[in-house]
This record gives sequence, C-alpha cells and structure tokens, in this order.
Amino acid sequence: MTIENTNVSRRTLVKGAAWSLPVVAVAAATPLAAASTSNANVDWTGNNSGLLQLDLLDEGGVITAAAVVTVPDEYTITNGTGAISNEVATVTIAVGTPSGINISLGHVRGFGVVSVDGIATSDAERNVNYASAFGFPTTTWTGTRTVNIASNGSLVVPVVFGLAGESTSLLDVSLLATFPVNLTVEFADGSSYLATSSISVLANAGIL
Repeated sequence: MTIENTNVSRRTLVKGAAWSLPVVAVAAATPLAAASTSNANVDWTGNNSGLLQLDLLDEGGVITAAAVVTVPDEYTITNGTGAISNEVATVTIAVGTPSGINISLGHVRGFGVVSVDGIATSDAERNVNYASAFGFPTTTWTGTRTVNIASNGSLVVPVVFGLAGESTSLLDVSLLATFPVNLTVEFADGSSYLATSSISVLANAGIL
C-alpha cells in the first residue's frame, strides 16, 4: 500500500488563496462611474449684441437693426460625475412678450429660434401665438438634440435667434423692449433643467 503525504499540497493551496485575496479587494474598491444625467446643470453663457442682422422666420428675408439688440447666443450644459453618452434631450426655448409696452394697432414681431447647435429649426418645431388682434406674440421652439459630455465636462450649444410673427402695425416701438427667454432641457430619465435670460431691443430699432 502507498500512503500519500498531503501536507505540502495543503500548505500550497492555503498560500495561493492568501495571495489571491488582495487582488479581489482592489478590484472591488474601484468601480466605474455610472452614466447619469442627474448631475448636470444648464445656464445661458453668452450673448450677441450690436446692430444685428436678423432672419425673418415667418415673412422671409433679413432685417438690420437701427439700434442695439442683445440676444443670448449659447447655453452650456455642465456635467458632474458620470459621462452622458448619446442621451437624447428635448430642448424648449420660449420667448415671452415685453412688459410695459402697449401696442394698440396691429401686430408687431417677437423673437424665435433660427438654429440650435448649428441645426436649423423647422416650421413644425416652432409656434407663434398672438393672444389678440394686436400686440406682440409669444413663441416656442421644441426639438431634440443628442448630448455627449464626459464626466465633469461641459458642452457649449450655440443658439441663433431671429424675428418671428409679422408686422402689420404702422407704429414703431419707441421704448426699450425686453423679452423674457426660458430654456428647458429635459432628458428621457426625467432629469430637467431650466435657465432664464432675456432679449433686449433699444428704442426705435426698426425691427419689431
């Protein structure tokens, strides 16, 4: 009969197990950051000011302001921990009416969105609403854009504004007009962000 000596093999197994434990512990201590849109933030971060040339979205053509016009021209999505990869965001830009200006005859123009991130807006995406037979319109643009941002990175999105609606009034707007602008960026997981700004038109700019 042959009797096998198993003492050496047992020690070898125990020694091997002891060396393997730290490898497992290190792997467990360094998980990858999960992708998320809940750590982001959105702000308007730039503007364009001057005697601007503005597209007439609903009438066709271009008009040049005779007085200074200031419009937001970019927003920035700033991301936190976790990359945002190929996430589709629904973006809405709404422009309200200026307060303190009474238009008693006919319609005047408001502001609408010409392009976002270099992509032209479509008639189907834009809405112009006159609340009555005279005055300024409110406008809304809603579209989708694909968002890719590295962890703790940022994405700058250019926006171009133009004039929306129609001018049927014989009266020039002889007061400073300030139009409120609201930006909403909403992701499919329910994360939603709001940023506010404004468009200003000096008196007698001749574009409204």
